[in-house]
Amino acid sequence: MAEERIPVTSPTPLRKAMSIERSVEEGLIIARAALTMDVKNYIIIGAIRDGHPFELAEVVAEAKRHILELAHENEESADRIQQLAEDVLTPGGAQNDSEGYQAEDAPTLTKRGIVHDLVSDELERLSEDDAYLAEVAEQARVRAWAEVGDTIENRLLDALPPAPDKYYEEDKEARIRALYNINLKALERQARRHRAPRDPD
Repeated sequence: MAEERIPVTSPTPLRKAMSIERSVEEGLIIARAALTMDVKNYIIIGAIRDGHPFELAEVVAEAKRHILELAHENEESADRIQQLAEDVLTPGGAQNDSEGYQAEDAPTLTKRGIVHDLVSDELERLSEDDAYLAEVAEQARVRAWAEVGDTIENRLLDALPPAPDKYYEEDKEARIRALYNINLKALERQARRHRAPRDPD
C-alpha cells in the first residue's frame, strides 16, 4: 500500500536575510566542527578498537577524505536548492516538488544555493591546504585523548569497591546493645497468647 503524501501547509521559515559572505563563513565553521568530530572518532576507533598508534600523516589523509566528502555534500545541496528555486517558479513545481516554498521564496533559495556552492569550492581548496589539515588533525587528537582519558577514568571508578561506611563500626555496637535490650521472655509470652488453641482429642 503506497504511503499517502502529507501535504505541506507552510514552508520552513526562512532566516532573516544575511550576506552571502557571512553565510559562507557560518557554513565553513559548521563544516570545520563536523570535520573535527569525524577525525576525532577516527582516532578513537583506531586507538581503542584496533590499538593503532597515532600517525599524523594517516590522520591528515583521513581529514582530507572527510573534507572532500563535505565539499561533495555541499555541491549536491547547491544543485538541489537551485533546482528548487526553479521549481517554485513553475506552476507544477510549486505544488509538487517545492517542499512548501512559493514563488516569492525563489531569490532566497537561489542565494542559499550560491552559498552551498561557495562553501563547496572553499572546502575543496582547503583539502589541499596542508597547514589547515594538520591543524584539524591536532585539534581532533587533543579531543580524542581527552575523551579516551575520561572514559578510562570512569571505568576505573566504576570498578573500585564501594567506600566503607565510616559509621558502620559505631552503629554496630549500638545495634548489638539494642538486641540485648529486647525482652525475650516478653516476646515468648506474647507469642503464646497469639497461638491458636489445639482441638481436644
